[in-house]
Amino acid sequence: MKKKDISIGIAFILLGIFLDQLVKIIVRVTMPIGKSITIIKNFFIFTHVENTGAAWGGFSGYTIVLIIVSLVILGFFIYMYRTIDFKKKMVFSISLIMVISGTIGNLIDRVLFQKVTDFFDFYIFGYDFPVFNIADILLVVGFAIFIIDMLFISGRKENEEPIIDTNNTITDEVEPENKEEETVEDMEGEDSDEGNIWNSSNWRLIRKNR
Repeated sequence: MKKKDISIGIAFILLGIFLDQLVKIIVRVTMPIGKSITIIKNFFIFTHVENTGAAWGGFSGYTIVLIIVSLVILGFFIYMYRTIDFKKKMVFSISLIMVISGTIGNLIDRVLFQKVTDFFDFYIFGYDFPVFNIADILLVVGFAIFIIDMLFISGRKENEEPIIDTNNTITDEVEPENKEEETVEDMEGEDSDEGNIWNSSNWRLIRKNR
């Protein structure tokens, strides 16, 4: 892990938190709760909603529980953050940055206001999708990328890594299987040559005696 990667990662985490909190502050200051602004008719509406629960309004009113869960998730991914490496593990590193910034973004709301400010409101094929914010986007996309990386990218790379011996040399070279056979053939060739020499000398001796 390089210090440069850590610094770049922290910069992007802070950027994500800043953008999330900036938009939330603008919404709270300029729009009353329940106020809506249509951006794209029957598709995208900007709506000020204060959510005391999690996604889809689940665990509404359980602010303390959600804070504890957020801290646990945050602690886990901060621990994983020590392995960040943009050169060798780009996808993995991006997922950590997104999850950490998204978790902190919503955690700030829950600690300060005991509720989370949401504003993105979409109608998809007639379905009113739950209102969400920038931190939610970072969290959901970050988790998805993290799982994909664990299942299909990092795991596959580990399985494909060549075996390296103590001298740091790749040991996937195969010794020729016919090495022993070649040695035997060479010995047989030597024996046959010796036999030819003996037979030639013997033939001359026999011929001389005649």
